[in-house]
Amino acid sequence: MLVKIFCGLILSVLILLTPMTGSAEEIQDRETQAPRWGIFVGLFTRHVNPSGNTNESTKMLGVSYSDWHALRFSNSYHERSVFGGRRFHTKKIGHPRNKNLFIQGNLYVGLLHGYGDRFPNIAGLTPAAMPTVGFGYKNTTLEVLYFPTPSGGVFTSVLVFRF
Repeated sequence: MLVKIFCGLILSVLILLTPMTGSAEEIQDRETQAPRWGIFVGLFTRHVNPSGNTNESTKMLGVSYSDWHALRFSNSYHERSVFGGRRFHTKKIGHPRNKNLFIQGNLYVGLLHGYGDRFPNIAGLTPAAMPTVGFGYKNTTLEVLYFPTPSGGVFTSVLVFRF
């Protein structure tokens, strides 16, 4: 049991410390840019197959610094939950006529707390990886996430303001 906990913690730390991919020029450009703050506001959550007591209002709020994030929300079971982790993202794909419009893929990797024993966890912390697709204009992005579950899955959207 102790070996399982130790291996899980080591794996979680390694995932969080994995460098972003890209060419040497892209990595150097990212490192020389000033860190950017951000605010996350949850918009809607829809369960594919909700039960009578499923929470459809996450009340998500969060902050980010550069690509590190901390979010607080109410999970599907009406329990307070938190997520902390790092965002890995693709290059922005701009609109041909308006470079301020873009689409971007993201992967949020980190630790999730607040689900009790519903997910495998170590001391209440569950490793999590959540892919999103973001549709943006300048520094504002609407990100949509689909998280598969045994009952069909959950769609969540988040509005992100970066400054």
